[in-house]
Amino acid sequence: SIVLLGEPSAHVGASEYLARIHGLVAGSPPPVDLHGERALIDGLLDAIAAGLVHSAHDCSDGGLAVALAECCIMNRELERGATIDLSAWSALPERSLLFGEAQGRFIVTTTMPDTLLRIANDHEVPAHVIGQVGAVGAPLQITTGRSRIVAPLDRMDEAYYEAIPGIMSQAATAALSDQA
Repeated sequence: SIVLLGEPSAHVGASEYLARIHGLVAGSPPPVDLHGERALIDGLLDAIAAGLVHSAHDCSDGGLAVALAECCIMNRELERGATIDLSAWSALPERSLLFGEAQGRFIVTTTMPDTLLRIANDHEVPAHVIGQVGAVGAPLQITTGRSRIVAPLDRMDEAYYEAIPGIMSQAATAALSDQA
């Protein structure tokens, strides 16, 4: 199971989304709730100590959608998709839900979601089962309540792992043609 610790928000200020998609460096960064952050970390550490956590990934740079994509391709030898349902937050703007960089959120995978939810509740941390880990090679599928996104792993892998080699190759080609 895939569990979201913390809550999405409508905040997109100072996000990678604004910078990359709209070319804007604008807005204030998301507010920080130090008490909530402490509770989240304490709950996550308790879940790890109890052997409940298979993987954990923060939702900082790029937001929830980017964190989910990174989780799917983090093991290049065994990339797995996921089926995610975020329709519980359909009242939020999709760009905020998917790409907002609000503080205090982790994606956790576990085989014991009920126990993990209980630990989160004990720490007063919002926690929601949002999906399931998919098969090797399956795509990342995200349902928001308004739309469905299907992202093939090979495209995410190439975009993530081949970006710098691609840029270096283009630079080398340009340098060689300048010399000719």
